[in-house]
Amino acid sequence: MKKSLTIAIATALLLSCNNNDSTNTNAEKNSSSNSSELYFDYTVDGKEMHVDEADISSTYTESVDTSLLIFAGANGATTVSLAIPYLISKPSTTPSGSSTISKINRGSIALNNYPEKGYVSSSYDGTYPEKTPITPDAIVITSTEKKGEDATIVTGTFNTKTYSDNKETDPKNTDHIIKGKFRIKHRSSDSHLFNPTKTQ
Repeated sequence: MKKSLTIAIATALLLSCNNNDSTNTNAEKNSSSNSSELYFDYTVDGKEMHVDEADISSTYTESVDTSLLIFAGANGATTVSLAIPYLISKPSTTPSGSSTISKINRGSIALNNYPEKGYVSSSYDGTYPEKTPITPDAIVITSTEKKGEDATIVTGTFNTKTYSDNKETDPKNTDHIIKGKFRIKHRSSDSHLFNPTKTQ
């Protein structure tokens, strides 16, 4: 009887250790997985928003105006668009409210369909351009990482104010404080995106 009890306790302890090892292994895998997850999270006037990976897209051009354009949000819902006029192959910082770069004088950040569909605000004040303060680090690309032959993982943050036009005629046209962080996968077949001899 004692022998059977001893064997049962030993078996329980062994199973417990194996379960702990399995749990630790899964935790490590999950931790590793979380560190490489893609995301686009932001707040508008403190209200938290999240964009699913399936609703994030981007385009990149280097023909006339070098720029990466990121679109985050479902079709018809609230969306954020970021205009980053620099090479995608390196970290960068993009201002808002500046009229010195053609892509930026329309706003490096735009908030669409907020507070409801049809309303748009931008980090460039089209009504009072001369009063638009410049935010030097409105968008900051903290890292870029090449993945395979046609993909780039782009990580960064954004933080600025967006301005609505015609505030005098519609109370829903209001200004907003928008802050966020993102880690997205941009896909492209252009190998020249990572040419280290090019400068921004």
